[in-house]
Parts: sequence; C-alpha cells; structure tokens
Amino acid sequence: MASGKETQSQKAMASLDKEEQERIVNDTVKYLLIIDNKKIPIKKADINKQVLKESSKAFPIVIKEVAKRLKLLFGIDLVELEEKQKGSYILINRLDIDAETNHLTWSEEDDSKHGLLMIVLSIIFMSGNVISDNQLWSALKKFGVDQDLPHEVFGDVKKLVTQEWVRQCYLEITRQPNTEPPLSEVRWGQRAHLETTKRNVLGYVSKIYGVQELSQWTSQWQDVQDSERNEQAE
Repeated sequence: MASGKETQSQKAMASLDKEEQERIVNDTVKYLLIIDNKKIPIKKADINKQVLKESSKAFPIVIKEVAKRLKLLFGIDLVELEEKQKGSYILINRLDIDAETNHLTWSEEDDSKHGLLMIVLSIIFMSGNVISDNQLWSALKKFGVDQDLPHEVFGDVKKLVTQEWVRQCYLEITRQPNTEPPLSEVRWGQRAHLETTKRNVLGYVSKIYGVQELSQWTSQWQDVQDSERNEQAE
C-alpha cells in the first residue's frame, strides 16, 4: 500500500501534463549537473526552490526518474547523503574510475588539487582510517605542504583541507572534547568512500613505494579485505 507521502507525490505528478512532467525532470537533471561542478552537496530544498517550485510535492517521483536518467545517460549515480547531510545529494561519476592507474582520474584543471586529495586520503587510510589534524599536517609537510604558508599551486591549503573538502564531503573533521590545545580527528567523508576504495588507495600507495604485492601492507590489506566482505554482505 502506498504511503500518504507517495500518494501525495503521485497526485502532484498526475496533475501535470506529460510535457510538463518531462520538462521538470529534464530541468532537474540539468540543474544537478550544473551545480555538481562545485562538488558541494545539493539540497532538496534548493531543487524545490530553483526547479520544481509549485510542483515540489512531486519531488519523490521526480528524483527517482532523475536518478534513472543520470545513470542511463551519463553513468552517474545520484546518492542521498546520510546522517547530518540527509536531504542532500551528490553525483558520483562511475566513468571517472581508471582501473589501470588504480585511482581516480581528474580534469587537467583540477589535477593538482585532486592529487593532493589522494595523498591526504592515503595518509588517513594508512594511519588506520583516522588521524589527528596535527599528525596530518606533520605528514603533509614532508610533501612541502604547510598549513601556515600559502602554496604556489594550492593557495590556502588549510582552507582547502578543512573547509572546501569538508563541504564537498571528501573529509570529515571531528573536534575532540576536552583537549587543550584543541585537537580534531580527520576521516574519509562520504564522497571519498563512494568515489574510491581502500583497495585503490592501497594500490596508489604501493606504486609510490614500489611495492608489488598489496598484501605486503599487512594491516591495511586486512582492512581492504574486511571492507570488501562487508560490502558484499550488504
């Protein structure tokens, strides 16, 4: 039996003629593709305000159809975020994963920043999936990246890591209570988990160090296997 919410959505959609239904679905697809360039989660409220407007009650049906078209036409998954970000969406382009290089590929314009992001994700993973902010910045200094100094390529690195990548859901930073000086923990964000895998990141690290077998990283390899088993069980 359909829920009241689904019935309301169906009624709202049925009140539109076929041409209008097609228009709002297509307009929503275009809106998501344009806004996703910023890599910032797209809120349901903004989709309703900017696209659906008076047809916002049809949102559940529209978003299902939009998800189908994004996947079929562009190879893109529409993913609703969880927990505090619930009600917001991100687009995951499955065609961007390069099996040969074992990590994500990026446009030439964004290549340098995303190269640094891959390093940050690798540091976190190799540290047991969580690292203190102090430890992260200490590790990044070895790559010539200092949070207190502007970088010639990345600009304000501290803002990039602690604000931009957090807003884009690549990283999660959690302030630890009762710590002096203030201490935060850094983990992969939801987008990072969706756009890459622990196996890919371990492969990336192995190439840097010239390691042939991933299993040589004993604890990380176990983590990879555990994660893959959990995904298969879901």
